[in-house]
Amino acid sequence: MWNHRRLLTAAGLLFAGLVAVRLADLFDTKAAGISLCLLETVALGFHLRAATSRTLSPAARRPFRFTSAALAMLIVAGVGFSIAFATGDKAWGVATVLAIVPRVLVTPVLLLGLLSFAAKPMDRRAGWKLAMDVATMLGAGAMLMWYLVLGPALQGGGLLDPLRLGAVLFAVGDVILLVGVGTVLLRGSVLAARTPLVLLLAGTVGYLFVDTIFLYSTVRDIVQDALVPSLLHLPMFLILLAALVRQKARDGGVVADRPLRRVSWLPYLALAGGYALLIVAAIRDGLFPWLGLIGGALVMTLGVAARQIVASRENYTLVITDSLTGLANRLQLREALGAALDRHRRSGSPLAVLLIDLDGFKQVNDAYGHEVGDQMLTAFADVLRRSVRDGDVPARLGGDEFAVVLPDVHGTAGAIAVAERILEACRPLVRLSGHTLRLRPSIGVALAAREADQSEVLHRADLAMYAAKRHEEPSWALYSAEAMDAERAETVLARELALAVQEQQFILLYRPIVERSTATVTGVEAQVRWRHPARGLLEPAAFVPVAEATGLIHDIGSWALRTACRQVAGWPHLYLAMPMSPAHLHREALADDVLGALGDTGLDPRSLVLGVGERALLADPAAVAQLERLRSHGVRIALDEVGPGYPALPVDLLRLDHWFLADLEGGGLSEVRAEELRAEDVLTRTAPPVAARRA
Repeated sequence: MWNHRRLLTAAGLLFAGLVAVRLADLFDTKAAGISLCLLETVALGFHLRAATSRTLSPAARRPFRFTSAALAMLIVAGVGFSIAFATGDKAWGVATVLAIVPRVLVTPVLLLGLLSFAAKPMDRRAGWKLAMDVATMLGAGAMLMWYLVLGPALQGGGLLDPLRLGAVLFAVGDVILLVGVGTVLLRGSVLAARTPLVLLLAGTVGYLFVDTIFLYSTVRDIVQDALVPSLLHLPMFLILLAALVRQKARDGGVVADRPLRRVSWLPYLALAGGYALLIVAAIRDGLFPWLGLIGGALVMTLGVAARQIVASRENYTLVITDSLTGLANRLQLREALGAALDRHRRSGSPLAVLLIDLDGFKQVNDAYGHEVGDQMLTAFADVLRRSVRDGDVPARLGGDEFAVVLPDVHGTAGAIAVAERILEACRPLVRLSGHTLRLRPSIGVALAAREADQSEVLHRADLAMYAAKRHEEPSWALYSAEAMDAERAETVLARELALAVQEQQFILLYRPIVERSTATVTGVEAQVRWRHPARGLLEPAAFVPVAEATGLIHDIGSWALRTACRQVAGWPHLYLAMPMSPAHLHREALADDVLGALGDTGLDPRSLVLGVGERALLADPAAVAQLERLRSHGVRIALDEVGPGYPALPVDLLRLDHWFLADLEGGGLSEVRAEELRAEDVLTRTAPPVAARRA
């Protein structure tokens, strides 16, 4: 069984041998016809082989079915022409009919073969643009054929002559086929079949060129019987190669080289060719009046075309640019990333993407208004422009989300260097409408893998960005496979946690609160545990972050508060300490929920102590008002963190670890007087949990 390389070598040797035969005697019409017929027969064999190959998909085989039929018709037509020229009988007869009819049918069949390569889907607007571009090419092709073939043929008469009538029909078909070639180039191809399609197009264009020479000589009675079959060897060899280097299947799918891109400049080339033909015709007929008129029309057309190009570029710029920041928008980012990925796959040069989110942007919008928020976005856009390299593409995706495409970056170190420059440029405070603020970007960095597509690269950068957002300070995070595993594990945990809320898989443990002066238990601290069906009893650190991210923390907190209040209400002389998540403090109905739980369970409000963090209170002033309301009903507030801000906060107790008290009593904190902290108001965690109760 011959492999692909041997077949290519054999075809090349065949072509070289046929060319050598032609060079031996250029004017031997019989030898020219036989050698061309032999080359067409070999090409037909390869196209039939491609059309029936089981290793190709039906879509990949379809074009070769049409080209096989077209080659078979060319062989039949070649035989008819050879007989007619060899016998000298060019009148109507079996040979001329055999030559003309199949040759006319070649045009629609070959056109169907070209158009059967799958193309990019178009919307209605793109379809109209394609139709107008094709009309421009149709006009230029018709002008050319009219000047070279159709005009002289119709003017000379004698259309009943087989060859002259055939020339007219062939010329019309060639115009249609030329428009078909232009259509394929204008719309592009989405099948991974660029090499065979380019070879087929090149062979078709070469065939049209040689056929035009033949038609031109026919209508002017120029005898060049051996020239046309000699010249057709090269385009026919290209058509042969189109089947020989067809795409091959791998793992049941179609795999081959890159798809064909759109050639958008063809209509302008056709327009220029049409005007050039008019100028040539005007010069041949005399300077007056046509040359001046055509020249003026050309200048007007160029002016209108230039204006349209400028307007189109302006409109396109508006379409691909973010109106607020002037950066690229999502559309331009997709185009830039797609082009960078193509270069990355071809050359292997590193490509990275940064995905950036401004932390605290919503709070700025809510606190200072959208105008200040817009100014913050514009200020950060300026930071991006100053921080990226020439050739990088910074973009705003929407809201406070930005991205940067880094083509040809120097690996991981180069991408991180850009992220570091952005963070460094954001360190100084900015002044926006009288407010001093700080830009706080979280940056996700992802390098493109060779097989990754746009969505995959952006998704990886997005995962890295969310990893960066977990840090308290603005920072960057680099995507890794471990981060992907963690994200998937977190997704699974979120689903399991939602099920746990429905099935009440949680229990409460109570840690005793001991009064140091009397060593008696005065209260208990409720602690939630998750009795996971597979992993056993889980500490809050294992599931609270996910609960906060998904909003399930409110359901868990509400259940824990009501359950603990109901249980502790039956324990006389003990108060309940409930730690509060920062997410609870952001809830507008916090005070209503707590008071409702107290009313439903009968627990005295003075027996409830809510533990809150200082940072959470300072970050959300609205929570302070809710805590003040709870204090007015007797609920006490314990501060979990001791810092410089607590004296201004509505707190009743300080929660201090035993090491803090030991240091305090030993004089380690000389700036704080011990008598300022009343022993009966200090909660300590000195004893382990003493009770575990199922909810």
